[in-house]
Amino acid sequence: MFIDNIVFMVLLKKGIIMCTSFVDRRDDLIIAMNFDNNGMFFELNTKNPSIFSIVTETKLGKTPSFGINKNGIFVNNLYMDSNGKGLYKRKSKTINLNVYLISEILEEKIKMNDFENYLEAMEIVNAPGLSTHNFIVDNKGNLFVVEPGRGDIKNGVKESPYFVMTNFSLIDFNAGKKYTDDGIDRYNEANKLLKKKNKINVKDAFSILEKVKQIGEWKTDFSMVYSKKSKTVYYCYNSKFNEILEYKF
Repeated sequence: MFIDNIVFMVLLKKGIIMCTSFVDRRDDLIIAMNFDNNGMFFELNTKNPSIFSIVTETKLGKTPSFGINKNGIFVNNLYMDSNGKGLYKRKSKTINLNVYLISEILEEKIKMNDFENYLEAMEIVNAPGLSTHNFIVDNKGNLFVVEPGRGDIKNGVKESPYFVMTNFSLIDFNAGKKYTDDGIDRYNEANKLLKKKNKINVKDAFSILEKVKQIGEWKTDFSMVYSKKSKTVYYCYNSKFNEILEYKF
């Protein structure tokens, strides 16, 4: 069954997270993210003390949307503009849904030291009716972007001092596609702010998140910064950047 692309994109944006995430690996390994929400249910889940995650309500039930584990492995799943490819297929031995990568990576059922081979062996597709991409960072600062229907990006710790992802295809962007929405403004602002620094700390990361926060229909409901040096997640709700909480592994 084919859906008109404009209608399809409207359906996507009604229940998908529009966010900003970045990693900085110049001094400390800093991983940061704004969770920008349009009213969808979410909650912090630390029932497993080795995993810090945000759970959302979707057609698949309550599932982790992003998080980090005690070994410093981070993964998220953010809205991405659709190209009509990478659509849902049933999970099998050679097919996996990118929404399932989150719990499987956080629980380390998928091993990061073999992740390249995993991606070569598996076709990664979207959940039903969705178009999203994953930002995955290992505990050394190496990262992957997985974009169903487009491909993957690997960015090693020595390849760039920092890396930003929002809500457009980075593969298409790197190939020259011009974007005017889907988070390009937040992407450019975060990159500009990171470029101004020789290195950043937790406070700097929150300052950047504050500058790219959203208000209105999509608003920043939750923000987090992870520091490898302190093995701690710092976080706040509702853009209250002066009320930082901590979760130590």
